[in-house]
Amino acid sequence: MQKRILIPTDFNVESLNTLKRALESFDDGEVEAVLFYSEYLSDSITDMLFYNPEKRLNELITPVFEEALTILVNRYEKLCLSVNIELFHYNNTTALQNFAEAREIDLIFVPKSYKLNPLKNGFDPIPAIKNSNIPLQEVSWENNAEEVYEDSLGYLFI
Repeated sequence: MQKRILIPTDFNVESLNTLKRALESFDDGEVEAVLFYSEYLSDSITDMLFYNPEKRLNELITPVFEEALTILVNRYEKLCLSVNIELFHYNNTTALQNFAEAREIDLIFVPKSYKLNPLKNGFDPIPAIKNSNIPLQEVSWENNAEEVYEDSLGYLFI
């Protein structure tokens, strides 16, 4: 049976630990993960005319993040894992519920202690997630690696 999970990200490698812990909770079956980044749309008409979500994602995804995601996908290949990355633009519960419903999400995983660090126009979707009626599971991990640098693949092995 296929499970679809939704996980917020900030495109830091450490945020992929939420995906890693989520995947560890599944024994078998197919898992489709949707990583999403929350940011406000520009009010500029010009920006909106030339807005391209794919181009924006390419600007946000760093090579290190992409490599870390590839490592995770390969590590959990027994789950027939597929990962999609999407943008979410509205900071309210109803929009989030519609976003999740359109993607047939079964469960949202959020970090318990890690605080998302959104970029300039980004926002933290966790308050809206917690106010929604979508099944939610908080995951935690220990951050014992003081020598691991931000945006380092070492965060995946904590």
